[in-house]
Parts: sequence; C-alpha cells; structure tokens
Amino acid sequence: MARSGIEIAKALVTLGLVLGATVVTLSGLDHLPAWLQGQPRGVRRLASIEEAERRLKARLFLPAYFPDTLRWPPSAVRYVGGDPSSVALLFDGSSGGLELVFAQTAGGSGPISPRVFPEASVLQRFPLAVGEGEGWLERVVGDDGAVWNEVTWLQRGERLALRGKGSVEQLIRMARSTRREGP
Repeated sequence: MARSGIEIAKALVTLGLVLGATVVTLSGLDHLPAWLQGQPRGVRRLASIEEAERRLKARLFLPAYFPDTLRWPPSAVRYVGGDPSSVALLFDGSSGGLELVFAQTAGGSGPISPRVFPEASVLQRFPLAVGEGEGWLERVVGDDGAVWNEVTWLQRGERLALRGKGSVEQLIRMARSTRREGP
C-alpha cells in the first residue's frame, strides 16, 4: 500500500511539473508577438489612420497644419482598446527618425494609455490656451532620454497630446489647428 502511495505522489508531482511548464510556455508565447514588435502587450499596430478609425467607429482628430519637416503618412499607428481607447500616430522627420507623436483618446477624457504614449518626466510646465480651455505646454524627458516639447489639451471631450522634437511654435500651431472631419 505504501508503494502505491509513492507512485501516486510521483504521478501528481509529474503532472504538476507538466502543467506548470505548460503555463510558463503559453504565457511566454502570449508575450512573444509584442516583444518581437518592440511594443507593450495589448497594443495593436495598425496599417493606417483609416484602420484606426474603423476600429474606433469614429474619426480621429488631425492637425490641419502639418510642417514639411515631417513625413506623411505616419510611420506607425498604435491602438489600444479600453475606456477610453487610445491611438498614437508616430511621424518621422524628413531626415529620418521619430520626430513627433500625436496621441488621443476616443470615447472619453481619461488619460491616454501609457502603452501607446509613454509617460515622460516633466522638466517645465506652462498653461496654454488650446481646445476646450486650458491646456499645457511642457518640456519633458521621454523614455528615450531625449528632451521633447509636449502640448496636451481637451477637445470635444477627448484628451489629445502632441510630443515633438521640433519647434514649440510648430507644435502649438499644430495643436491649435487640430480638427475632426465628419461626425
């Protein structure tokens, strides 16, 4: 009888090891696509602004003024669902390299998800009139260690943010020209 108890214990230990290894493997495989794409888990990389609008079932805000120092269309469109959903459009400079991130919520004025718009350390902050009242102009240190200028504001009940390496004047002009076409 003692021998059958030992065999049962061995079988249970083996089963536990197999199940544990399966859980670890499946978890690793779940995180693999995001790791390979170099973006946080849950973020979807979309092909275009139009695809983002289809997922959101709403039009995105876009600046009417777009400096010729930036390349159009965006080099990347990132989306994360939630309450509210968030979208970030990444723009390269005409000489290459990321120069501007334009992020916004869809369906609410809550914070933009840090998964598409990483938080930054604020160096300076100034109030700025843009959108529905007071916005902010900030100098920030991004996750890349570089100093960026950032404008954040509310427009039609949604939060928007522009973070760029270009001039403050261009950033403010882009923010103030931002509109949503259609409904």
